[in-house]
Amino acid sequence: MDTPHAAAEIVWLGDTESRDPASVGPKAAHLSALATNHPVPAGFCLTAAAYRAARRAGGPTEAQRAAVRSAYERLVQGRDPDDVYVAVRSSALDEDGAAASFAGQHDTHLNVSGAEAVLAAIEATWASLHADVALAYRRSQGIPEDDMALAVLVQRMVWADAAGVAFSLDPVSGDRERIVISANWGLGESVAAGAVSVDTWHLDKGDLRTLSEQLGDKERMLIPSERGTREVRVPSFLRGRPSLDEAERARVAELTRSLELERGWPVDIEFAWRGGELALLQCRPVTAVGPSA
Repeated sequence: MDTPHAAAEIVWLGDTESRDPASVGPKAAHLSALATNHPVPAGFCLTAAAYRAARRAGGPTEAQRAAVRSAYERLVQGRDPDDVYVAVRSSALDEDGAAASFAGQHDTHLNVSGAEAVLAAIEATWASLHADVALAYRRSQGIPEDDMALAVLVQRMVWADAAGVAFSLDPVSGDRERIVISANWGLGESVAAGAVSVDTWHLDKGDLRTLSEQLGDKERMLIPSERGTREVRVPSFLRGRPSLDEAERARVAELTRSLELERGWPVDIEFAWRGGELALLQCRPVTAVGPSA
């Protein structure tokens, strides 16, 4: 009698097997589906099967550790010394769906370098599935706690000059004819956290004209450091300048609009600019909108 093949524990973004949300979670599955035609940083994903195997074993098995080391070396092979850093992010099986986003509830580790550090970040991300804040959110949304599993996405780190978020509708008013972009200098986590006054633009979805611009004070920004990231003061000459120029805003808006058409639902994306290149870091459904949406 044939023995069934074991579920894959590591899959690569863009591959067919990495597009199954039941295996890699909606976040990684969305990115994998987009990786062929959009500027998604390369990466691999530890699947739900890997999480479950590690949990049964009381931690990562030696085979899993060896597989992660091999995948990390493949990901950074041939890269410059400054380009061997990765981001380690959660992708829970019920994360980033139409009803709940789990934004900020599970761990993210930025600017991780070296296979052993990546393994430690993966273990910490797995552990965050059972963190008090994540369980409280799950209960508040009525999401079951039985058979929980967490996939983990490991991607090349983008040391962003500027980064932010964009919505394919106005999340406050619900206006579907607008695209709303918020950005700051440095890494985009400062925008997502909402702790800094950042730049915000409203654009017409039809012709991508800028309809309004509100420049924030941009007092602080996040930059890479040896211990992941650190918050620093924005240089005075940058505080009064828009973090995105007109061409960059239009490019982000164009990407946001095309992703909404492609996915078939309003999108919330995370993006980064580095050296004139745009990177798509995340794409998820908009889960909370204003009255007219």
